[in-house]
Amino acid sequence: MEIIVAPSAGFCFGVSNAVAIAEKLGDKACVLGKLIHNANVLGRLSDMGVMTVNDVADCPKDRTLVIRSHGVSKSVYKAIDQLGLTYCDATCPFVAKIHEIIENYSNLGHKIIIIGDKGHPEVVGSAGWASQECTIISSEDDAWTFEVKDSCDYCVVVQTTFDAALYNKIIKIIKRRCKSVVINRTICYTTTERQKQTAQLAEQCDIMLVLGSAESSNTSKLYAIAKQICPSTYLVENIDGLPLVANNITRLGITAGASTPKGLIEEVKLLMSETQETKAVIEEVTAEQTAVASDAVDSKGAQAPKKQSFAEMLADSKKSAEVKLNKLFRNCTVISANEDGIYISFGGKKDGFIDKKDAEVDGVEYVPANYKYGDKLDAIVIENNNKAQKSGIAFSKKLVDIRRKEQEECEKIVRGSEFKVTVAEAVKGGLTAKLGPYTVFIPASQIKIGYVNDLDKYVGKQLRLRMIQAKKKAGEEGEEQLPAESAEIKISGKRIVASQRIILEEERAKKEEELWQFMEVGKIVPGKVKRFAEFGAFVSVHGFDCLAHISDLSYYKIERPDEILEKDKTYDFVILRADRESGKVSLGYKQLQKKPYEIAAEKFPVGSVITGPVRSVFNYGAFILIDRDVDGLLPVAEIAHTYTKDATSVYKVGDEVTAQIIKFDDNKITLSVKALTPADVEEEIQISDEEYKEAKEKRVARNAAKFDRSAAPVVGAAPKKKKTVRENSDADSVSSWTSDASGATFGDLFKGLNLDFDEGENQDK
Repeated sequence: MEIIVAPSAGFCFGVSNAVAIAEKLGDKACVLGKLIHNANVLGRLSDMGVMTVNDVADCPKDRTLVIRSHGVSKSVYKAIDQLGLTYCDATCPFVAKIHEIIENYSNLGHKIIIIGDKGHPEVVGSAGWASQECTIISSEDDAWTFEVKDSCDYCVVVQTTFDAALYNKIIKIIKRRCKSVVINRTICYTTTERQKQTAQLAEQCDIMLVLGSAESSNTSKLYAIAKQICPSTYLVENIDGLPLVANNITRLGITAGASTPKGLIEEVKLLMSETQETKAVIEEVTAEQTAVASDAVDSKGAQAPKKQSFAEMLADSKKSAEVKLNKLFRNCTVISANEDGIYISFGGKKDGFIDKKDAEVDGVEYVPANYKYGDKLDAIVIENNNKAQKSGIAFSKKLVDIRRKEQEECEKIVRGSEFKVTVAEAVKGGLTAKLGPYTVFIPASQIKIGYVNDLDKYVGKQLRLRMIQAKKKAGEEGEEQLPAESAEIKISGKRIVASQRIILEEERAKKEEELWQFMEVGKIVPGKVKRFAEFGAFVSVHGFDCLAHISDLSYYKIERPDEILEKDKTYDFVILRADRESGKVSLGYKQLQKKPYEIAAEKFPVGSVITGPVRSVFNYGAFILIDRDVDGLLPVAEIAHTYTKDATSVYKVGDEVTAQIIKFDDNKITLSVKALTPADVEEEIQISDEEYKEAKEKRVARNAAKFDRSAAPVVGAAPKKKKTVRENSDADSVSSWTSDASGATFGDLFKGLNLDFDEGENQDK
């Protein structure tokens, strides 16, 4: 029976990292939730003193809280900070990327759709990064029935361990139902590869063993995939759960979820190989490391060799392995080291030799003392056995270190890290560059935001890139994804497809978010004048073009904006309007300047005398120009001391008028002309006593004449008197009397009349 193990079986990076952190902390660790869906691993960690809690409030102050690879919601981090706990974040980089996508697009107003298992810790934690409630879709039915609003923009992410085939079906439904949707395929590339390998293995094998816990989401999906293809599929959580396998089984396949430790896989391989009366052929990760155990009969019909244990067969397979150029040998043993190089044992008939020039990467000094007897290292054959020298087969540790470093860089790139390359060549459809052994291809559509007309101008320039999934070609099965929308990353051979555009778009979205938070109405901001138009000036505020309309540049009437502002000069502006939906911001400049009447108030205080032309005139007064575009009102009552009925009878437009400012009331200015003219005063006239007496007699005579001319009085009516007082005369002086009494005597006429002359000596006359 052949035992074939899926290359990707076992711990993924995220789980492996979380377990390593917990093991290192030991009894100082407190894990928030189950660290891993594997009872054996949890039991071992518990024996080491690792504590598990379901709420951050339950974590002791003297322990370090470990956030598992599933990640947590944003509110959990706030709670940790509030409690002042020390914590170690083991969130898987792929999960953290989902959190970032959800937070960014949620802040931009998109409704978030998470494709994943409802209630799964990763899904629950991811939903906690949205500013509003998320839609969780676990099936095709969910995709058809959730409420869709045409006015909304949607953003889709997917649980890292979700079934890739089911995801493709769901996403097609979402695309049909949602008009505006951004799709992020955030299934972990190791999950996709593990599912693919499981399906391929199930087609080849008579029995499939899926190692892991039923609580593990990705393990359950592997079981479902294998069971659908190979009916004889078993879910095995530990050694006790291994099924009995019949002797007539030809091939047995083993796969394992991301929460399954390598130790369990090795135990199952060994136990199955030792308990079955069959051969054991173990397929490792690469073809070069295949360990073969043969029980063939020789040409003479001799009996097959005695059955060996797993360890013996593996050792024999190494010894009999052919030494090929560029073959990697792991865990070679150091025999000795000197100034010339390192002697190693790699399991072959001859020893290997690493020349000092092939021992260390450039920049690192070779020190023989660093290589002691029994130390383990990995090395690559750089000279085959036909050219072997006396010192042994030539190996290189340097090449391994270089490749390992390249692989580490590649893993960072795969996890979404940004990297830089210098463009080597412009080719059809894009640009190419080199990154170690990899060729990097940047499609033309992914170089920048917008269309690129000339690719050649980018040759020799450095680009900031992030790896993306290439768009599927026409006719290929599966979902067609635009590069900028895909978060699933997989290196094809030695070729990496990358994008600078997605980095620029994310940075622009972040800047726009910061910008709109900055653009508060009423806020004063510095802005640089970039260009002019007839209707205003375009001003750059934090790199964003805003419009200062010509009507908001000056309180005075202007024809062009450059009368007030200078190009490329920075001024302070006030934000008048900020419309995020239309992407427009309006600025004001005049609002920060003194108003014309305020300038006039300082320049011409109350009491000042001004001379200016009449700008307009009405019945109630005339408007006089005081200063530039500032008028004062000369009310009709302030034109002269004498009564003036209508200002238009005195002034016309264009007349020069001198007046005094008598009042400032906000932007209302009152003027007066009569304030500059003294009131009319009657001249005092000196007359002699004779003249006075003569005048008085004449007055008496006039009064008597008036009496004689008066009409006959009504009988019985009381006499009516009328007193007339002239201006500037004595209040008691009488100008005339009239009476309606027909029987009045001369005495009646002068009754009560004061006929005294002036005081003094005239009284005696």
